Amino acid sequence: MTESLFIAGDWGTTHLRLYLFQHHPGQPLTILASQMGPGVAQLKSQVESNFEQVFFDLAGHWLDKHGPMPVILSGMVGSNIGWHAAPYIDCPASGKQIVAGRTAFNARGIEFSIISGLRTTNPLGTPDLMRGEELQLLGWMGAVDGPENTHKSAQLVVLPGTHNKWALVRGGKIETFVTALTGELYSLLQNHSVLIANAESADFSDDIFMQGVKLATTLESGQLLQALFATRSRQVLGELSELHASSYLSGLLIGSDVVGSLALMEKKIVGKQIVGKQIAAISSIVLIGDSALSRCYQLALESVGIKAELRDATEIAVSGYEAIYRALYPSPNLS
Repeated sequence: MTESLFIAGDWGTTHLRLYLFQHHPGQPLTILASQMGPGVAQLKSQVESNFEQVFFDLAGHWLDKHGPMPVILSGMVGSNIGWHAAPYIDCPASGKQIVAGRTAFNARGIEFSIISGLRTTNPLGTPDLMRGEELQLLGWMGAVDGPENTHKSAQLVVLPGTHNKWALVRGGKIETFVTALTGELYSLLQNHSVLIANAESADFSDDIFMQGVKLATTLESGQLLQALFATRSRQVLGELSELHASSYLSGLLIGSDVVGSLALMEKKIVGKQIVGKQIAAISSIVLIGDSALSRCYQLALESVGIKAELRDATEIAVSGYEAIYRALYPSPNLS
C-alpha cells in the first residue's frame, strides 16, 4: 500500500467528487488530481456493481499509475440507497467515535472506508440526521487523534445548504445539531409558487435581502407563513421589482432560520428556556459552505449582533479527509 497517497471523496445525492491526495509530513495535503461523477440518485439501480463500476471508471487510472491505496468516502454513498450502508453514530460523538464507526470493505483489492453519518435528538425533541456534513465538522475540529478536550467551550458551526445544519460542538464532540429546510424551501417557493414570477431573471440585492431579514427577525414565533405572501403583494403594488423578489424571499427565509435556530441552540447551551429574543450565550458562529450563501448568513447573523467567521468548504473538507486518514493509517512518517 502506498501510504503517502490516498483517494477520498464526497459521494452525495447529485454529485461525486473524488480527489487523489498526497501527504507531505508537516505540510498540508496536496491535491494531485480530481474527478467528478454522478451522484447516488443518478444511478439507475442502486446495486453494488454500479457503484463499483462508476468508482473504478473514474479512479482506475490513478490506481494503475500509483498502485493500491486506501479510499475514504463520505456522504449518501453510505445511506440505504448507497454502495454500502454505514450506520449512524449517536451524538454526542467525537472524531474517534465517528471514524471507528466506519463501514470498511474491499473491492478489486482496494480497501474502502465509508464514514458514518450522525443522528441526534435535536433541541426540538425530534430525531435528526446528518450524512456528509460530519466530514466538514471533523475538518474544523482538527485531527481526530488529537486531544478530546479541544473546543471545550460551546461553539456553533453552521453549514448552509439545501438542508442547513446548525451543529453544537463542545468538549471535542459534536454534541447535537438541528436541520433547517431553508434551502429546499427557497427552491420550491422560487420555482413552484406564485411568489416569484421569473426566477431565471433574478438579480440579487443586498438591500432587498436585508429588508426580508429585518422583517423575519421581528416576527413573533410562527408568523413566517403570514409574512411570505408579502413577496408577491409588494410586487403587485410596485414596492418590489420582479428582479429582486428572490432576494426578499431569501431574506425572509434565512432571517427566520437564523432567529429560530439561534433560539433553539441558545436553549441547548444554557440548559433553559430563553425569555425574549436576546441571544446572550452565542457571540460568534463559524460558517462553512458555499461562499455566496455563507455571506448571506453572515449578513443576517450580523444584523442580530452575532459575529460570523467564514471558512472555505473545500479547505475544511480536505482537513477532514486528512484527519480521518491519519486516524485510520497512523505512521511514524506522518506528523
